[in-house]
Amino acid sequence: MPHDAVHETQGLPEPYFESPGRRFRLYQGDCLDLLPRMPPESFDLVFADPPYFLSNDGITCHAGKMVSVNKGKWDKSKGAEAEMRACRRRWLRILW
Repeated sequence: MPHDAVHETQGLPEPYFESPGRRFRLYQGDCLDLLPRMPPESFDLVFADPPYFLSNDGITCHAGKMVSVNKGKWDKSKGAEAEMRACRRRWLRILW
């Protein structure tokens, strides 16, 4: 489907990047929002950056200072099984 048709009919945002000749386009956004609006034959790759659940009350060194690694409640681990269930339920099901 031509890019303009996909963009107009699916209500997609403007591409973050578009290669010369429109061979490929990059969209920046939440895959839970964008993927359902795209025809399955319109993409070959999805780069996902899921939560890493690294907020564990630890500390690290940043710019020579000790700082907390906590990012927020959304980044706290509830255990490996709970994390995998959440990933399957929230975003992996869209890809398969």
